[in-house]
Amino acid sequence: MKIKYVLAFLLAFLVSFSSVAQTSGSRYGMPKGKDYDRFSIGLFGGINFFQGEFYKDPKDKDKFPNFDLNPLFGLQLGYQMSHSVGLRLKGGYTSFTGASEEYTFAGGTNIGGVVGGTGSGGTNSILTTQDFETNSIIGSLDFVYTFGNISHLNRNKKFHMNLFAGAGFLTYDTEVKPTSNIDSFPSVLRKADGTAFVLNGGIGFKYQVGSKIDLFLELGYNRGFTDKVDATNKPVTENDGYSSVLLGLNYIFGKKDKQLEWVNPLEVVYNDIADVKEKIDLLSSDKDKDGVADMFDKDNSTAEGMKVYGDGTAIDSDGDGVPDSKDGDPFSVKGAVVDANGMETDSDADGVPDSRDLEPNTVKGNMVNFQGITMPKNEALANTFIPSIFFDLNSSAVKSNMHDRFTIVARIMKANPEVNFEVVGNTDITGSETSNDKLGMRRAESVKDHLIKQYGIDGTRLSVVSRGEKDPLAKSLNPMNRRVDFDVKK
Repeated sequence: MKIKYVLAFLLAFLVSFSSVAQTSGSRYGMPKGKDYDRFSIGLFGGINFFQGEFYKDPKDKDKFPNFDLNPLFGLQLGYQMSHSVGLRLKGGYTSFTGASEEYTFAGGTNIGGVVGGTGSGGTNSILTTQDFETNSIIGSLDFVYTFGNISHLNRNKKFHMNLFAGAGFLTYDTEVKPTSNIDSFPSVLRKADGTAFVLNGGIGFKYQVGSKIDLFLELGYNRGFTDKVDATNKPVTENDGYSSVLLGLNYIFGKKDKQLEWVNPLEVVYNDIADVKEKIDLLSSDKDKDGVADMFDKDNSTAEGMKVYGDGTAIDSDGDGVPDSKDGDPFSVKGAVVDANGMETDSDADGVPDSRDLEPNTVKGNMVNFQGITMPKNEALANTFIPSIFFDLNSSAVKSNMHDRFTIVARIMKANPEVNFEVVGNTDITGSETSNDKLGMRRAESVKDHLIKQYGIDGTRLSVVSRGEKDPLAKSLNPMNRRVDFDVKK
């Protein structure tokens, strides 16, 4: 029996040592002990149940021992050697009690029919009830192996299980007294005292209630290397021992605010796998369908079909902060102040943007040249700057960001009621010449209709004509060719 417990203790030590060796993996990215708190202190309390020779019925040795449940309490200090193995030093105080019926003899004590007399229940025998009691200081050094931290699945980070095994001692100062037939046996029948070597083991459960505090429950068995704790030596048991149930509170101290005991090293693997999966998803996905993978896309909200740079941001040809797809004037002067639609600011509303306006305070209604300078009344209206109206690809619908330009045209016409205008529709080279001629005409008619309905311009003063793709303003800048111009009719 003793050899069995010694081997169990050695096995626990070897398992613990192999687990500690795992910390060498820290150089491969595994958790490093120096990054975590290792020391702890705890209080515990519970009950014990002693196993020895005291039986209710001495004739039936197979019945459960007649021992009481007694309180046990103490203190423990812990040191975490690795993520799964720790050392624990425990010390406590308890008592062991029980009662039994035995046959005694006038000429001596028959302890279960072993010492003297004619046998249990024989001649001159007296049935005597006895009490057993001793107070004990207990202590042990345990190896604790945590199973929660070696799980290959995502474990509950607040709860884990452990096994423990160790060696220690218990002290005893035992008295066995009769509680019946006291007149025949008035003195103490037996006494024993000493210190016993103990091997122990069991299972524990922990729950983390805070960054520094956890609760624990333990079920343990302690086997002593003596048969004298209950001051009774019978062949019923080889050695005395006791079982215990403990509930305690543990506090981890240190400056790291992270506990090594609660670290799962495989989380490093889990995180790496998740990171690789995320990168693969980013490489294979394109949420905004702009042709740039999400991993490299700095703007995942670009509209489908919008032209973008290699980093996924919308093309902004003039660098005014408004992407070309939303820019009413994609070729505004670099550094010019623009509105939300990309149109340059025109403070005096003369049709010439401030960046090119040499007369920034023109009186409203005055005609100006391309530099924003007021034209004398006697000069030809042909020299007056009249802004063009721009359109989207293959569209003749008037855009809202063109309303300011319509306002300028309307003011010029109202200030010069004797002058008539030719509304000229233009297109880019996309499509056939015939279709472009028709598109240019639709654009001219759309502008004329807008001036009549929205500004009250007399329709007889406006004639429409289409030049299609024949009069490009720019060779390669198609957005500038999708426009309507205004010519003064002579």
